[in-house]
Amino acid sequence: MSLKIVIAPDSFKGSLTAIEAARAVQEGFSTIFESASFSLFPMSDGGEGTLSSFKYVLDRPLTTIRVKNAYGYQKEAALLINGEDAFIESASAVGITDFTADQLNPLYSTSYGVGELIKAALDAGCSRITIGLGGSAVNDGGAGMLEALGATFKVDGQFHGPVRLKDLPLLQAVDLATLDHRIASTEIVIASDVNNPLTGSQGATAVFGPQKGVPSEDIHVIDTWMHHFASLVSESYIHISGSGAAGGLGFALLSIGAKFEQGAKVIGRALNLPEAIRHADLVITGEGKSDNQTLYGKVPHYVAELAAAEKKPVILISGGIDPDAEKLTECFTASFSITHSPCTLDYAIEHAHDLTVKRSREIAKLINMRL
Repeated sequence: MSLKIVIAPDSFKGSLTAIEAARAVQEGFSTIFESASFSLFPMSDGGEGTLSSFKYVLDRPLTTIRVKNAYGYQKEAALLINGEDAFIESASAVGITDFTADQLNPLYSTSYGVGELIKAALDAGCSRITIGLGGSAVNDGGAGMLEALGATFKVDGQFHGPVRLKDLPLLQAVDLATLDHRIASTEIVIASDVNNPLTGSQGATAVFGPQKGVPSEDIHVIDTWMHHFASLVSESYIHISGSGAAGGLGFALLSIGAKFEQGAKVIGRALNLPEAIRHADLVITGEGKSDNQTLYGKVPHYVAELAAAEKKPVILISGGIDPDAEKLTECFTASFSITHSPCTLDYAIEHAHDLTVKRSREIAKLINMRL
């Protein structure tokens, strides 16, 4: 029997990229359904891997430019240009994976490089820009990005750009009237699964600051710096859901007219995933770890919603499934972990490809028995 199978997983963090995960599932299923038609949609929720997803499905080359990294040093970063559309991943410029834990120095972090990527898209004539936020090392409220796009600052004391987190308490005024005029006529969409506000107990610094090197004793004072800066830009966006994404890049983008959308939904729509699922016989999704958080904007839940709308069976293949996540399993026709027996996390990560292939083949056998 010839099946139309859509495979749309997120990455298995630390082991498989979304593309590698999709191919592993296909490898397992194709041993049983040799004549099946497979459509692969490597997905992302807006974080790391977003650009790879677009590149794979759109089959377009990346444009590489020199930008400032999270600490102001030059590096190569990429964006994808497809006609009037540009796709940007903030981590390409200011990603935390560029640094080891002992190199993290949040006081000197700047999002300037993200602004440089946006300018490159504008220079290429793009009128629509999709920006995936996630995996950043910055915590400057997006001040550096605004500076790169032409915003000007009035400062108390001496200041040498690019603006960094440590400079925020010195700012006396922020003028967005000097922004690149092309911003006003450009549609900017933020793709992210982060719902945190900019400041407060659930804000960017309190929740994500520690993983970027912010000591616990400095969280409160840095949060006040962030609030001070934001009040100079636009107080109305400080408590908006998602403004705390990527160290406040969400806030800065909202302040220049960007729209916030669920990352998986933005990417799925751009890749035409809903249409593919409409014509599929079976849908398969997955991620590295599945728990109750999967229900809040993560890729598998989004894919399951699309499948449910079209009354298509949908299978979850995960690196691990929380046994207490009962509501999670209700979203899928069936849910499977790739591990067959108790094993260490290191083993599962090291053997993720083979485990995914083997589990996929066993699932395919079960399906074949019912056909």
